[in-house]
Amino acid sequence: MNITDILLSIIETVAIVPIGLLCLLIFDRDSIIPKPQSIIIYTGIFTLLACIGGYLRAIFELNINLVIISVFILTIIYVMLTVKANKFKILYIFTSCGAISSSIRLYSYFLETQLNSTHTFRDTQHWGLLLKWALIIIAMVFFALSVKKIRWLMYESNLDNLWKFLWLIPVVQDTANMMTIPHDYSLMQLGRVAQIYVTVVTALTLMEIVFQVMIYVIAKTITEKSKLDKQAQMLSIQASQYEGLQRHIEATSKLRHDFKHTVRTAVSLAYEGNNEALIKLLTDYGVATANTDKRSVFTKNSTLNALIGHYYDIALSKNILCDWQVRLPETLGVEDIDLFGIIGNLLENAVHASENEPAENRYINFKADTEDNGDIYIVTTNGFSGEIKKDHDKYLSTKKNGSGIGIESIKSIVKRYNGFVSFYHDPKTFYADIMIKQNNQ
Repeated sequence: MNITDILLSIIETVAIVPIGLLCLLIFDRDSIIPKPQSIIIYTGIFTLLACIGGYLRAIFELNINLVIISVFILTIIYVMLTVKANKFKILYIFTSCGAISSSIRLYSYFLETQLNSTHTFRDTQHWGLLLKWALIIIAMVFFALSVKKIRWLMYESNLDNLWKFLWLIPVVQDTANMMTIPHDYSLMQLGRVAQIYVTVVTALTLMEIVFQVMIYVIAKTITEKSKLDKQAQMLSIQASQYEGLQRHIEATSKLRHDFKHTVRTAVSLAYEGNNEALIKLLTDYGVATANTDKRSVFTKNSTLNALIGHYYDIALSKNILCDWQVRLPETLGVEDIDLFGIIGNLLENAVHASENEPAENRYINFKADTEDNGDIYIVTTNGFSGEIKKDHDKYLSTKKNGSGIGIESIKSIVKRYNGFVSFYHDPKTFYADIMIKQNNQ
């Protein structure tokens, strides 16, 4: 084995490093290491590992798949240890890139079989290696152009329950690619084997591309449906609040109409000195006034006011003590539907947690405020039984038919605005602290 073959083997193995780096950059907002340092550390460590793997492969004639898979697995482990993202999402991105990378290798093997028919896939590539790097550069450019869509898929799509299965499809694709590798290049010179090989490789590659496009389209459809459902819920709550407002208007209108008659009667009773009847009249009128539907205005933003008022009425109907302070302007730098999702989930969970508590622990303190720079702060504190279901750092629903995605939905929205969210509890109290950057910076 000469020095040229060793260098070519190293260059072939190192091709996995830029692909892994792009995968790492997808989750850079979740990295526990600052971005510049993360890039330097990753590039240094895995370039070194790839070089070692390429060298050992050349010296001991190791299976190239074994070397690449080993470096690939170490890359995934490194990212999982340094990135606080959903592990199944990380697996999906890396296995998808692995499947695309293996498809590229198949084309490089085909070129090599046409130029060096006496070799096997264990031998070092020459012209095939050049084609491999050219295709990798093209794939990286395409990847960079698609990075916004990929990040949207990772952070904003509603596929949370599917990621645990989706990553397996690229694994099957990658396995199929490995089984397609021509172990003996001379076989490619027989009959129509070369044509069949190219056809199969192209079909596998197209299947991988179509699968990725389908996942994106499905995610878009599901997310849009979820958004429409939220908008319908918003409209339903607003309609409910408007109905209550109409009842309030009708009730106060009747009181205003009757007021002049009440005053005349009161004046007559006063002239007559009938204090007992006067007191009864005024008491009855006071009761009638007190029993009218009291409308609370929390904010000038009509959508949020309807939402907060909706849960306020529900909380009062369940005899939950409410201390709610809202100081939000009419116009916010956050989409109404996003703030609707955050506050709606917070208050729904707080009502559910408090409603069955003893009277002394049945309360919800809710505060929403804005700073001078426009950042929004939301804090809730509510009584609860202490019953908690958790999967590591993830809170799960305690409702009988609850999906458990309310808190995760809040985290997802807050993360999109580069904000901060924290949920914690003690034996009798559940806390939620949220900060949202209006300028998303």
